[in-house]
Amino acid sequence: MILVGIDVASNKHDIFIMNALGEVFNKHFTIDNTRQGYKKLLEQISLAKEFFKDSNVRIGLESTGHYSRNILHFLILEGYDVMFINPLLTNMDRKASSVRKTKTDSIDAKAICMFLIRNQNDFKPYTLSSYHIDELKILVRQRKSLKKQLNQITNQLHAFLDQAFPEYHTVFKNILSNASLTLLSSYASLSELKRVRVNTLSELLKKSSKGRHGLAKVELIKTLVKDSIGIDSASLSLSIKQSVQTIRTIENQIDQINQLLEHHITESKTTLLSIPGVGTQTGAIILAEIGDINRFKSDDALLAYAGLDPSVYQSGNYEGSFKISKRGSSILRWAIFQAAKVAVIHDPVFNAYYEKKKSEGKHYLTIIGHVTKKLLRVIRSILKNNSVYTVFH
Repeated sequence: MILVGIDVASNKHDIFIMNALGEVFNKHFTIDNTRQGYKKLLEQISLAKEFFKDSNVRIGLESTGHYSRNILHFLILEGYDVMFINPLLTNMDRKASSVRKTKTDSIDAKAICMFLIRNQNDFKPYTLSSYHIDELKILVRQRKSLKKQLNQITNQLHAFLDQAFPEYHTVFKNILSNASLTLLSSYASLSELKRVRVNTLSELLKKSSKGRHGLAKVELIKTLVKDSIGIDSASLSLSIKQSVQTIRTIENQIDQINQLLEHHITESKTTLLSIPGVGTQTGAIILAEIGDINRFKSDDALLAYAGLDPSVYQSGNYEGSFKISKRGSSILRWAIFQAAKVAVIHDPVFNAYYEKKKSEGKHYLTIIGHVTKKLLRVIRSILKNNSVYTVFH
């Protein structure tokens, strides 16, 4: 067996090649993070195959953020088995192999090879499923960022409307509805709303709301505009219209992400969606945040990662009440919480658990907190065994 250790950096990668008996192929070398550099790596691996008279190649590289992705996918496409390794593990290997506190690129690349030798029975190559999980991670992070932007711009829109037409909130409870945004994209000041004809506004609302709004809503707007305390400002009008444009753009981007999330979660062949309450979006977040389920050796480890482990305050003879720590992945915790709220409605097991806690006099959110822990244990079992959720009556 030939082992290839790759120490990844932003502009270059250091390579060390040896076999399972510890025999070294030449000395360590460096390649540029370019197509030519990758070709050089393939050439050296081919020479190593001839040197060792062995065609079985295993490649290890550390999961050092986005710098690892390009060379990883290049090697996958070339048909090589590649193992993604936690840098903490190779660091421990490096320290164990030398009492000197040395750290060089060549030593790091060699440490990856040594790690592959010592853990050859646990070698888990990067798979197509891993690829889809990585894709989900990118999409989930981007979606979270867009949701944050959407929340910020929505708050700004509220602030602009409070000044330009404070009574508007009595017309539309949800200012992000299609009818509301369509109206504001054209008429965002008191003078604009006064000038527009009733029939024109009525047709606009009827079309944008699919018939739910019409003349009655327009008459209400006209009445409120007449006695409004709003500031008739061209600047506020422009700010409102631009905010609407930004909201539309962000919502469209989120829709595009949701479509791709659905594609990757389908292609991942996960059985996670068999759990009541876990839909495409929550499932995508859960898969992306958990990643390789084998990272978590116990239910408690996964609970801690999600920040659902108990946290207790203790000082002297005083010991406070137990609460969840909230130290882990907030987005994973959110997804589990959303899934739990649905599971208690649609799944008999979780519903029975909910009713039991309710009969004990516990508050709704407290009960859902208990359900999230139970649900996360089920999720770990499903992912670990690649099984389908089944309700036993």
